[in-house]
Amino acid sequence: MAVAALAISTLALWPVLAPLGCSESPAPAAAPERAVSQVEVLPGDVEVLTRATGGDGVQLTARVTYADGEVIDATDLVEWTSSNETAGTISATGWFEPSTENGGVTWVKARFAGVEGQVTITVRYQDERVEGDADPSVFQDVTSFEPAQAWLYPQDGVNLPRNTPSIEFQWASPTLLSTGADTGMLDSGGPETGGTDTGDAASLGPMTWWLHFVSELTDVSIYTTEQSWTADEETWLGIAATNAGGTVTVELYGTDGATAVQAETLEIKVSRFDARGSIVYWSTSAAGFMQVPYGQAAESFLAYEETGHCMGCHSVSRTGYIAFTYAGGDGQLGVNKMEDRSEVIPFGEGANANFKTWSPDGSRLISTYQGRLTLWDTATWQSLGEIPIDGTATHVDWSPDGTQVALVLTDEHTWDWSFTGGRIAVLPVLGDDTFGVPVILYEADPGINAYYPAFSPDGNWIAFNTSTGDSYDDPDAELHVISADGGEVYTLDAANFAPDMTNSWPRWGPLPDDDILWLTFSSKRAYGTHSVDKPQIWVTAFDPAAAAAGLDPSYPAFWLPNQDYEQSNHIPVWTE
Repeated sequence: MAVAALAISTLALWPVLAPLGCSESPAPAAAPERAVSQVEVLPGDVEVLTRATGGDGVQLTARVTYADGEVIDATDLVEWTSSNETAGTISATGWFEPSTENGGVTWVKARFAGVEGQVTITVRYQDERVEGDADPSVFQDVTSFEPAQAWLYPQDGVNLPRNTPSIEFQWASPTLLSTGADTGMLDSGGPETGGTDTGDAASLGPMTWWLHFVSELTDVSIYTTEQSWTADEETWLGIAATNAGGTVTVELYGTDGATAVQAETLEIKVSRFDARGSIVYWSTSAAGFMQVPYGQAAESFLAYEETGHCMGCHSVSRTGYIAFTYAGGDGQLGVNKMEDRSEVIPFGEGANANFKTWSPDGSRLISTYQGRLTLWDTATWQSLGEIPIDGTATHVDWSPDGTQVALVLTDEHTWDWSFTGGRIAVLPVLGDDTFGVPVILYEADPGINAYYPAFSPDGNWIAFNTSTGDSYDDPDAELHVISADGGEVYTLDAANFAPDMTNSWPRWGPLPDDDILWLTFSSKRAYGTHSVDKPQIWVTAFDPAAAAAGLDPSYPAFWLPNQDYEQSNHIPVWTE
């Protein structure tokens, strides 16, 4: 009996002992999570100052309220994030450290159990620079300023890419507006270069100047005794990055200790995004090309001192080749690789050619010579024949999608670069190296010449020139834009600036990441005190939305930084 009883007892214990072996069983149910009703970030929205030497950090705390009403400090429990780390960073314990390079706005969030709290932190960049022997204290006792004209450069309302490396702010001895002078920007070249004849400058002693950059996010003061200031790259990029997508106001004050003046205020727009690519332009001084990767220094590129030959009238392919003409107009075609500058068509081996354009894939090139168009196979550099045109044509530019070629049909064709009666047209590309009949988009009034067409990178617009002359170095040359399918012509008044600026050779920048396009051109307008009546490369912003609204789509232009203003610069080709 005992044995039997023992057996029964052992069997009865088995279900109890089984979980101690290898078989599975359900895990005990977890305790339900407590519902969170709110996450608060304290002290709420805040503004902090930052400088190059350090910023004013702020400690944030997170307060969590449960659904049952209990409130706890969860600063060390939440997940902290900052939406804009260029403005500042947030630590795991809620410490916000502002950037020392620029200002900005960021949303700081605290997340706990699927619930978020958020505050806005505005970082205002503050800086003060004293140049030379300038004394900022001379402005302490000034109670009022007399309005005056002084600015030479830049122009009010200019729009800049965010990565523009620097701007040289230039001003003249002030002209007091109380003397009855006209308002507007002064120009070191006088009215013939687009300035305003403002009469005599005020009789003032040596001046101390206060240049003030101000916005919701910027408070930067510069004190100097010079009549210009060039920001170092770090300072200017800090101002630009802080105000990307917005506007910074530039104020200029001056005093000689007896009289205090305030110049007209400038508004500078800063694009949200960088410009990219390189601008390759022709320099008559270098007898060849210069290259400016946007935001970087200019470098000689196939100049005479490198090649021993004069080169000009260039076109750059998307595939990395540059075609040009040797030894001036009606010279021979040359082609080099952009990357290593090696020759593809050396000097003396090319056909005669003036203006050129590449197909988007780089497999074809069209060249002009004495009003005729020739198509080339760029794999073999064999001619595929002359493109039939009724009459004479020049100034060709292939559309980005490859379906059209913009060109100029001419009446009285003296040279490919000198003619009258130019009309802007597009040549349909039919495929298999064939072309249709040109379609005229713009036929100017009698006595007006149209030339230098260029497709925008999205293919929607064609920029071009008009003048009363023969298309070569015409003082009254102006910039215009027309839709690629024809229609209304927009005169770029803001970019043209004033009559007789010799605004020539418009070329577009690569397609940007923004809704603003960039258009570059050469102009003889004055660049402050540095360059008068000498062609330089300028850039204007182009707003398609303004054109759609029937408004001038251009902005005041700015001088391309880092070019050599001692040189004469033309034909800016903006490459990707």
